[in-house]
Amino acid sequence: MILRRPVSFMISLLVLPLGLTFVGCTSLQSISILPAAGSVVLTGIGQSAQYTAMATSQMGSADPTTSNITGSVTWSVSNPSVASINSAGLATATSVGHTEIIAESDGVIAESDLTVTVSSGSGPSSGTPSIIVSPGSVTETFTGETTQFSATGNLTGVGGVQNLTTQVQWVSSNVQVATINASGLVTAVGSGATTITAQSGGLSATATLTVALGATTPATPTLAIIPGSVTDTGGGVITQFVAIGNLTGNGPVQNLTNNVTWISSDVQDVTITQTGLATSVFNPPYGTSYSPTITAIGTTTTGSVITASVNVTVLSSTTTAPGATPLVLTVYELGSGTGKITTSSGAAPFINCGNGGTVCGQSFTQGAVVTLTEAPAAGFTFAGWTSNCAVATPTSCTITLTDSANVGATFTP
Repeated sequence: MILRRPVSFMISLLVLPLGLTFVGCTSLQSISILPAAGSVVLTGIGQSAQYTAMATSQMGSADPTTSNITGSVTWSVSNPSVASINSAGLATATSVGHTEIIAESDGVIAESDLTVTVSSGSGPSSGTPSIIVSPGSVTETFTGETTQFSATGNLTGVGGVQNLTTQVQWVSSNVQVATINASGLVTAVGSGATTITAQSGGLSATATLTVALGATTPATPTLAIIPGSVTDTGGGVITQFVAIGNLTGNGPVQNLTNNVTWISSDVQDVTITQTGLATSVFNPPYGTSYSPTITAIGTTTTGSVITASVNVTVLSSTTTAPGATPLVLTVYELGSGTGKITTSSGAAPFINCGNGGTVCGQSFTQGAVVTLTEAPAAGFTFAGWTSNCAVATPTSCTITLTDSANVGATFTP
C-alpha cells in the first residue's frame, strides 16, 4: 500500500534524529569471553586458540543488546611466559604452565584461561636451538583454500620461545599442489600432497599438507538472520537482529553480526545500523501497515556474495491494543558443538530446541518470565549465553520479555 504522507510529517521526520541524539548513549554493561574458563588446553608450543569477546550494552532504558567486540577490546595475559595473545584474540602457547586470558574495554574486564602442557625432551624449552611448525598436518578440499602456518622456537637456544614465522624461509615441496608465501600462508592449487618446510640456517621443521579435491562435499557458506521475522506496533520500536552462519563453509556457526553489511529496503520506514539494530520510524495511519525488508550481506572467502533477508512489519498502534501483539523469544546455537536448550520454568508454552544447530522460537505474552536451561550433547561442553539474560548462571538464563528478544547458547568440544 502506498501512503501519502503530509508535509508536516516529512518535516518532523527530518527533525526526529536530532531529538533522538539527546535520549541517551549506549553503556557497556558487561563482557564475556568464549571459550569459557577451563575450556582450553594446548599440548604443544606454538599451538593457538581463538578467543572471542562478546559485549552486553544498553542505551537508556532500552533492552540490552549483544555484539562481538573481539577486535576492539584490549587483550592481555597474566603470565606472558606461558602464552601470548594478539589484538584479534588469538592466543599462542610459548611454554608449559597456566595463564589468565583478559579482555578489557572502558574499565570493564572479563577473564578466561589457558593451560599449556608439553612433554619433556628437546625443543624450544630445552635450551636447544629448534623450530616447530604448526599445524603439523592439514587437509584442504578445494582450490584456493588457505591455511596459516606458524613457526615458533629459538634459533640460538638462548632465551625463551619466540614467534619465528616471519624470520624463517617457507618452502613447499610441490608447488603444483600448494604454494606458500613469506608469511607462512599456504594456498591450495591442485590435488596431491606436499611438504611444508620452515628453515633458517641449518635448522628446519616440516609439516604435511594434502589437497583432496572432491574428497568431501564442497563447502557451502551459510548466513541467517535471527529473529526470522518481526512485527512491531507503532514507531520507535527497536529490534536487535543477529546474523549467524559461516562465511567459509567450514567450521562452527559463528556470530557474524559485525561482519556483514546491513541494509533496509526503505529507510523512511525502518532504519538499521551496522550492528544490526533496527528502528521503526513512524506509526502508520489507522488501518494500514508497512513491511520493509532487512538484508544482511556477507562476502565469502572466495569473494562471492551471500545474503539473508527478513521482513519487519509495522502495525498502527491504533489498531492493536498495547501488549496484544505476541512477543517472540528466539533461541539459537553457536560454536562447533551441539546441545539442547529447553525452558525449565516460566510461562508456557515451552521451548525445546534439539541437537544440531537448531534455531527455534516461541511466542509469549508481554512480561512473561522465561528460564532457559542448557544440556550439551555427549562429548561437548556448554560455553556460555550470548546476551539478554536478566539473570545468567553457568547452566541457565532467565529473561523477562518486554519486547521480542533472542538468546544464543554456545557449545564447544
